[in-house]
Amino acid sequence: MRFRLLGPVEASEQLGALKQRHLLAALLFDGGHPVTFETLIDRLWGDDPPADARGALYGYVARLRRVVKDSTGVTLVRWSGGYTLRVPDGAVDLFRFRELLETARSAGPDERLAALDEALGLWRGEALAGLPGAWAQRTRESLEHSRLAALADWATVALSRGRQAEATERLAAALAQDPLSEPLIAALMRALHSSGRTAEALDLFARSRNRIAEELGAEPGPLVREAHTSVLRDPVAPVRTAAPFLLPPDLPDYTGFAGPAAGAVTELRGSATSPVVVVSGPGGAGKTAFAVHVAHAVRERYPDGLLFLNVGGADPLEPAEALSRLLRMLGVTDADAQGNADLREREARYRAALAGRRVLVVVDDAVGARQIHPFLPGDAGSALLVTSRNRLVTLPATHRVELGTMSVGEARELLTRVIGVGRADADPAQTHRLIRLCARLPLAVRVAGARLAARPHWSVAQLADRLDDERRRLDELAVDDLEVRAGIAVGYRGLSPRAQAAFRALGCLDPPVVTALTLAALLDTTLDEADDLAEEITDARLLDVVGADGQCTRYRMHDLVRLYAGELADGARDTVTGAVAAQLRLVEHLAHQLPVATPRLYHPDGLPEPRDHWTATIARLDLREWFDAEEPALIAAVERAAALDLVAPACGLADALVFASFAARNNFDGWERTHTAASAAARRAGDRLAEAAMECGIGQLRYAQDRFPESRRHFSRAAALFESAGHDRGQAVALNGLGTVGRELGEHAVALPQINRARDMLDRLGDVAGVAHAHYSLGFAHRELGDDEIALGHLGAALDRYRRLGHRRGELVAIRGMGLVHRARGELDEAAELCGAAHVIATGIGDTHLAAYTAQALAKVWIRQGDPERGREPLRVALAATTGRHDGHGTALVTRTIGELHLAAGRVADAAGLLESAAGQWQAIGMRLPRARTLRDLGAARCATGDHETAHRHWAAAAETFHALGVREKDELTSWRAGFGCDCPDSAVRSTRSTLPPASAASSASDHRRAASSPNSLG
Repeated sequence: MRFRLLGPVEASEQLGALKQRHLLAALLFDGGHPVTFETLIDRLWGDDPPADARGALYGYVARLRRVVKDSTGVTLVRWSGGYTLRVPDGAVDLFRFRELLETARSAGPDERLAALDEALGLWRGEALAGLPGAWAQRTRESLEHSRLAALADWATVALSRGRQAEATERLAAALAQDPLSEPLIAALMRALHSSGRTAEALDLFARSRNRIAEELGAEPGPLVREAHTSVLRDPVAPVRTAAPFLLPPDLPDYTGFAGPAAGAVTELRGSATSPVVVVSGPGGAGKTAFAVHVAHAVRERYPDGLLFLNVGGADPLEPAEALSRLLRMLGVTDADAQGNADLREREARYRAALAGRRVLVVVDDAVGARQIHPFLPGDAGSALLVTSRNRLVTLPATHRVELGTMSVGEARELLTRVIGVGRADADPAQTHRLIRLCARLPLAVRVAGARLAARPHWSVAQLADRLDDERRRLDELAVDDLEVRAGIAVGYRGLSPRAQAAFRALGCLDPPVVTALTLAALLDTTLDEADDLAEEITDARLLDVVGADGQCTRYRMHDLVRLYAGELADGARDTVTGAVAAQLRLVEHLAHQLPVATPRLYHPDGLPEPRDHWTATIARLDLREWFDAEEPALIAAVERAAALDLVAPACGLADALVFASFAARNNFDGWERTHTAASAAARRAGDRLAEAAMECGIGQLRYAQDRFPESRRHFSRAAALFESAGHDRGQAVALNGLGTVGRELGEHAVALPQINRARDMLDRLGDVAGVAHAHYSLGFAHRELGDDEIALGHLGAALDRYRRLGHRRGELVAIRGMGLVHRARGELDEAAELCGAAHVIATGIGDTHLAAYTAQALAKVWIRQGDPERGREPLRVALAATTGRHDGHGTALVTRTIGELHLAAGRVADAAGLLESAAGQWQAIGMRLPRARTLRDLGAARCATGDHETAHRHWAAAAETFHALGVREKDELTSWRAGFGCDCPDSAVRSTRSTLPPASAASSASDHRRAASSPNSLG
């Protein structure tokens, strides 16, 4: 465990309230020596302690003890008069600072300079920052005095080693913060004089003397007077011209991006011109470490100097100031490089300083190309290496490097170098898990490794467990001055206010994929503005482009960026409500562009009307492509709203998506996720209507998945909930769903009353589409029962209503249903005409799924007409379509029909294999009637091979089902068997091609599948 006092008081474990940090500082300051109760109370409260100061102190100590109890080598000990906090050597920055100052006193120049460098590097701002009270202020002033003395000492040694420019810059910055510090005034005068800037040194003396007199009423002390005398006696001090080497040290465990690094090194070593290498990438990708690593690798190529300048941060340097600093590094010390020289003059001086020299300039964290253009070398030999979050596309770079996340192997190698092979290999699965939780971001992996290195008693799994909680993952990915959150925050702060609002809105919904249209809906703006915002957020490296098809660009947030966005939006219920409502409004509007906009079951009140600008936006969309791109974000929106118990937007959007997308596209996963989440929210809220709508939607889903018993249970519950909520249309839809399930299972005696009741209710409500669907279901059921005229009447009624609505899919399904009736009656010419007309409509509207059913119906007519080979190719295409849509019923149906084709063509072995497969598929989805029909066909195939016993067994099983369900085939099996000469075991078996019985109800296999997943919509 490490403790830091030279700045805000911090520990590598999370500290709590301000008093807890105050107590830690009070205990640590004495370097592990006992501290009495009285001293602690004085340090915490000064002259105004609380009435029960000891009791309060005990409470703070108890909480601090919990923080440090698991840290190796850290103990908080109570003795009779107070407490002692013992810590390992090197664990406290203040103690290390004191040790380094002691080392510097007796060291040689280089060792002294290194010790002072390290000591000053421990400071992170004002010591004990934020702690109140007299003791903290006294201590702060004492420590600051030590720091300034160390800085002045460092400057003296740095000047002797030829580091005039660096010493001048650091002293000037420190003096600006403390203009009355005489050690700093004296040191800066000597540094300016040593750099050849004697006039500036004398000017500094005069200004400082006046200020000290005005504010303190005294003359400068001996340090400043001695420095003044030294400058006057030696006005022409020599300037050391050693090549400046100002790179930060290379990381000893640097790992990753070997290929890009090699490319950059080759460019910087081999170019005969003035190479410019731009390294770009998101925060945390390791751009600075990469650039420093590359610069060290080409050090010998640039013997005249390697400069490093950070131009970014919270207050980015203007180009003129940045050039001034580079000029000082290069030893250009006259007033033109400072003072009032304009940008062009400084640029000219900079290029002149590089002329004839080989210098590598590393410019870190550039915010834009404008900031970098003045640094381009004008003469061959020198080079520029730039890092930036932005791609700096207007900068004339000779080589570009794009950094992102590491590969798994690179991340593992980095982690291993930090924590050691033994710990990384102890549990490879947990090591891989830790890397995954760090999302392979170099900074996150390094932070995780540093935390493990600081806690040798932790296993990799322990840290992985802590990171597993998304709410605290960014808190865990912080150690010392390395913090993943801070790197992401820099990008966010650089966004415009409108883009920041867009980023927070995305954080509310946490969509896996983002498009400009997602943002347009969330912000209620135009698609053009949303495009601009998405690109701005992408330029800030807070979104990554994951795909583009010319019309729609898809973006994704890196996992750790996603967590940061969620933090900014955490708990924003109103924002989530508005965001989901915006998406629901958009889906509603898009649904009205569908061929038939079916009224939904659940429509929350107060939904705003679509804005005028959506008309132009939607006119540019291909709805199918839009749903391909947007569905992940819409599903995430439902889940996010449901998690916050925002029932109305969650259930409203889930319900809308069924009709707008899920049912037509067989998106079972999205359907399942949205309805499961929204249904749970509705139950928690006791919202019966919302729950009924979700139950009905799940019933439709189970129906589409051929899970009929589950579908029936959900429809039954939905019907009861709708009835209790007084929602007649919902109840009618649920009843229609129950009837549809019954009809699929061949249970027509149960299905018909439910469908009739649903039709009557829908008719009273004026729901023309719902009545059409009910008529279709009635026609389906009556056809199965052999009531052909009644069936044609209902199918005609359905067709009439579909045509009035302009519902092309409903129209083709009704026409196909009428064709199946004629096929069952042996009227094959009429059947071919109707099934062909349905197939033309299906292919014309581009519905490959419905086209599979119309192709199957038409192929079966051709089989009955004695031309089976004509159906081979259409059936192959149909099978691909049904399997691609995960349509178990359709796949079984087409498989069986291909088997019938082979049977009619005399390929008995092929037929038997396919029919066996189809029979198994029907059994798997619990559909007795089509399985019985398949067994009847399979019996014919077995009969043709002479296996009469198996044939009669299949026929007996089929007959049992036909009679149990009361369907038309119950009276026709005898004639079917006779047609194959299998009434007697010793009968001669004639050719199946010549003996296939005439078309009949049995041979037609009244096998229409519903044309869409939803009994409420034929899609």
